[in-house]
Parts: sequence; structure tokens; C-alpha cells
Amino acid sequence: MAHMVPSLGPASFAPESLEDLIYNALSLLSDDYWVVHSFKMVGVTDEGSLSEREADFVVFNKRLGILVIEAKAGQVQTIDGVWCYGNGTPMKHGGPYRQASDIKWALYDRFEDMGLSHLRGKCKLVHAVWFPSIHSSQLGALDYSSEAARELTLCKNDLGNPGQMIQSIMSFDVSDVRIHLSDREAREILDKIIRPEFKIVPINAVDYGYSNYVFARLLDEQVRVLDFLQEQKSAAINGAAGTGKTLVAIEHAKRISASDRVLFLCFNRLLSENIKQRCSDFANIDVYTIDAFCMRMVGNLDFGELVSKISENTSLFPYRHVVVDEGQDFGQEAIEEADVLGYLSLLVEERGGTIYFFYDRRQLVQGVGLPRVISDSDCRLTLYRNCRNTENIARCSLRSLNDNSGGQVLLSNEPGNPPLLKISSINKELESFVDDELCDLRVKGLTDVVVLTCKTLERSAFAHCFCQRSDSIHWKDTSARIYTCRTFKGLEADAVVLIDVDETLWDEPISSHSPKEGLLFYTGASRAKYELRVAACLTETGCRSILSRFGIATSRRPIKKFAQILSLSLV
Repeated sequence: MAHMVPSLGPASFAPESLEDLIYNALSLLSDDYWVVHSFKMVGVTDEGSLSEREADFVVFNKRLGILVIEAKAGQVQTIDGVWCYGNGTPMKHGGPYRQASDIKWALYDRFEDMGLSHLRGKCKLVHAVWFPSIHSSQLGALDYSSEAARELTLCKNDLGNPGQMIQSIMSFDVSDVRIHLSDREAREILDKIIRPEFKIVPINAVDYGYSNYVFARLLDEQVRVLDFLQEQKSAAINGAAGTGKTLVAIEHAKRISASDRVLFLCFNRLLSENIKQRCSDFANIDVYTIDAFCMRMVGNLDFGELVSKISENTSLFPYRHVVVDEGQDFGQEAIEEADVLGYLSLLVEERGGTIYFFYDRRQLVQGVGLPRVISDSDCRLTLYRNCRNTENIARCSLRSLNDNSGGQVLLSNEPGNPPLLKISSINKELESFVDDELCDLRVKGLTDVVVLTCKTLERSAFAHCFCQRSDSIHWKDTSARIYTCRTFKGLEADAVVLIDVDETLWDEPISSHSPKEGLLFYTGASRAKYELRVAACLTETGCRSILSRFGIATSRRPIKKFAQILSLSLV
């Protein structure tokens, strides 16, 4: 997927321009492309007046150079060499090709303005026009003027897969230009020409605000799942941490709550509180953990009694739709023996309703296996694109599982800062690391920071640092709250400090109830959106032991190798 600017979707545009279709098409380009929509250039003319130009799209590729695209939707025609709209009105700026060419040369001049004139001979600039309403068979009927060419034209056919045509246009030879940009030179062009960044206000939180803008949207993939679910009575949706399962589950519940009551079940109490808050404006959605729902219905945690009571008097269950999040955790023996999910599936089916299960097969933290109703589902979908974590954090969390499943997840286009790792066998040094990093994160402007322990609160090596305040536990006198990886599952924070990381996290499970190797690390690390810090109590021997479980034999610098395997930066 290309790096899109803005990332949330197209900038402001007239709907009839169809620039949203072109934006979505260009986003399909590979990740070595950068695409800017609504690229504005402001300057002062020789006469001292202000001038403003805008390119519909600017595309940059280190190997191919810069492409300026002018979009023209609707019917077009040429009359006596003049480009006109379908109604005969002449187009401004001499037509789309001349307009794109003018912007191209304005960009060429900008290299000098930004002190990069020495790179003009290394970076090719070309232009093109995109007619999103016109089929390729219609292009031959146009009377191309001297500044226009069919070879510089994209059309409706290219909306599905523009890569070949874009590469063809950007591969044309330009006199006196030979593309050979270094990584540093390409970065200079990006930062000063394509997507200049202004550092007027030195507040680090601005960077995180941009990332939040990237992650806050429903991805096309998720929208397609939502649309698909409207046609299904039952479905199981799998996805790794950060792929937006809860986001899709909540959005789906909101959609179907317009006319019927919805029961939203999850496993984690903190997650249920979060979902309740996000659904507070929707009176038809009731949110419970499975335990809380059982307690409300029968006054205890007897799931067999829960099923019996509802089956004897179905009016006690007023819902036509059920949404289950954290579905993998409903595989606990007591829930499975009572066949709670199976019974609810039959009940809503009888009522003509729906039931959907959202789960992560990697996160079997609470259950011993997937519930039968999920494993046996006839309709199973998978979310592949991570939309929570920066690329570096997602890669770190997935690699901790050592199951090669990370390659199935599409990482975000927001690389972010590398996660930091402090390794020591001395807890006092690790405690100081946590103190320093919490202070640093606060200076960076982050306030949503949590400390997650891979142990229980009682067994943590840093329990003496935990301070109880009313109904929450904090790290010393800071605002950072303490949770276990298990209780924080399903939630997220801007920054996570992961503590009590040691060799035992990668031990083989001693029972069917024990988490698999690396799972608690994966669960905790994947909660972090922008920043991740890891405090690990390890020695060279411990690192070597973990690496051996990854199938890696090393006798030299095992600590460094361990950090590399998990994509962590040693401090």
C-alpha cells in the first residue's frame, strides 16, 4: 500500500470530481510510492502578488521520480484544439495537460527555492492527466493538442489497478536527467518538496496526532467486512491484535441497533467498560462480560443454569442480535460444557436475527481452545491490516510468537519510533529505566501511558513500585496506571511500558491453561499505539535459551541477537 497524504482519506474535494476514486486507486500502489492529494503551492509573482496553484495528485518514487496528475471527471471534448467540458465550456488554464505541466515546472523551480537545485538532475519530473469517467475505448476519439498525448493519460480502466500505467508514465526518459537518488536525497525531497514538515511549535505530541489521524479511520478492508456482514446471519471474524476487530464489532452493533436490541458480549471487564462508553449513545446496545451477563440472569456463574433459564422462558432474552468480542476466550471449559454460544446462536436464528464472533486465534490467554461454534462456523473471515500499532511495534509483537504468522498481517504505513529494550539482571536498573522512560514519554506530550506486567500484580518483581489510589494502581507517584497483560487485553494505550519480561515467557506451556510461548509478550506489546518500552530481566544465558526456542543457535552477543529478532532497539 502506498504512503498516502492525507492518510485518513482524500482531502476536501468536490464529489463530482471523483478524486476519491483516484485516491483509493493510487493507494493500491506499492509501499515505495508516496502520494499527496490536493498538493498546494503558494508563491509571490514578480509583480508582488500572491499566487496559488494546486495539483490534484503528486506521486513520488525514489527510483522513478515525481509525477504530477491532473484529474478531470465527467465528459470532455476538444473543439478546435481547445479543451472543453461536455457542455462545451472551455477549461481553465489551457486544459488539463497544460495545467499539469505548469505545476510540474513550478515544482522544478521549488527545488531551487528549497536549496535542492543540485538534485534536479537526479530526479525526473513528468506529468499526466486522469479521466476517471472515460473508458479507454473513448480516449481515441479525443483530438489531442500538441501538449497532450495518449501515453500520458489514465482513464476509468486504470482505477482498478493503476500500477502498470503509473510506472509506464514515470519511466519515460527526460533529457539531462538520470535517476540515482540516495536514501538521504530521497528523504530530502520528501521532507522539503513533497510533504514538507513545519517545526514551528516544538511539541512532540504533534507527531502522535498525525499517527492518530492515520489509525482512527475504518480501513476499506473493514468497511467491506461490515458491508458483507449485512448479508450474513452468522460469521466468525479473525484478526491479529490491532487489525480493528473491536472497532468493526462496535460499528456493526451500532448499525443493527437502529431497529433491534443487541447483546454485546466480551470477556474482559476493562474492555466491556470501554465498549459501554463507546456505545453510550445507543440505547439498544447492552454490553456485558460473559460472567456479568450470567450473574445478572441467574445470580451466579453457573452457565448451565443460564442456558436452562433462558430456554425455559425465552422472553428473558430480549435480543435478536448478538455480537461476541474476544471470542477465543469463550473456550473455557464451563462455557463450552453449557454450550452457551451454541444455544445463543440457535436462539437468534429462530428469531431471524444474527450472531457474530470476533476473535484472535493467537490470543488464547483465557481459554484452552477456540469455542466449537467458532471452529465450526460456515462463514469465517480474516482481517489482515493492522490499524492500531506503528509498523515497528506491530512487527515486534508479532515476532515474539515465532510462528511465522506475522507475514500474513499487513503492517501500517506509519513506521513510528523503534521500541526500546533495556536488559539487565538487576531489578534496580530496570526500575530506573522505567522511571526515566515514563518521564521521557511525558515530555514527549503523551498522557495515555500504561505499565503492563507479564506476571500477576502480586508476583511482579516491581510490586513495591505499585501505588494504590482509590480504584486504580499507579507506578509510584506518576499518572501511569498498572495492569496485567491479561486484564488489559483488548484495550490500547498511546504508550506501553512492558515489565517483568523474562525467559519464562517463552517456556513451553505446562498445562492446557498455560499461555503458549511468547503470548503474554505479544498481548502486552500489541497494546501500544505509538511508543513501546520493554524492561527485561535477562542474562546472556537467558537470551541464548530463548533464541534456541526460536531455532537460532548463537554463541556470540546473544543479547543483541535477541533484540534484533524482536525488532527492539537496545539501550
